[in-house]
Amino acid sequence: MKMKKILLIATLLSIPFCVSAHHSTNANFTQEIISVEGIIERVRFQNPHASVLIKNTNEQGDKTFWLIESKSRNTLERQGVSLDLLKVGSKIKATGRKGRREFTMYLREIEFEDGTVFVSE
Repeated sequence: MKMKKILLIATLLSIPFCVSAHHSTNANFTQEIISVEGIIERVRFQNPHASVLIKNTNEQGDKTFWLIESKSRNTLERQGVSLDLLKVGSKIKATGRKGRREFTMYLREIEFEDGTVFVSE
């Protein structure tokens, strides 16, 4: 009986090391919704989070690079977004939760140049 208790305790103590944790988007993003237009510069279409880097140019010609983070590649693909849609050089309008770090956003919606809209919810 003593050996069973030791084995049970050892198993319970090892569970936290076996479970993989995932961070909440609340740690990095506010509840404020913003929109940014720009040209896709780079795409990272992978797990656990996909992201798009876009270049926004304002009326004065100043360039700002925005990192738009989103759900995983697998989730995006299940929702109909493929790497082919996120072509470097394409113009998009991204709407989402403003990041706590400057020039970051968590994607809620993306509008492509042809008017196609993808909602990430």
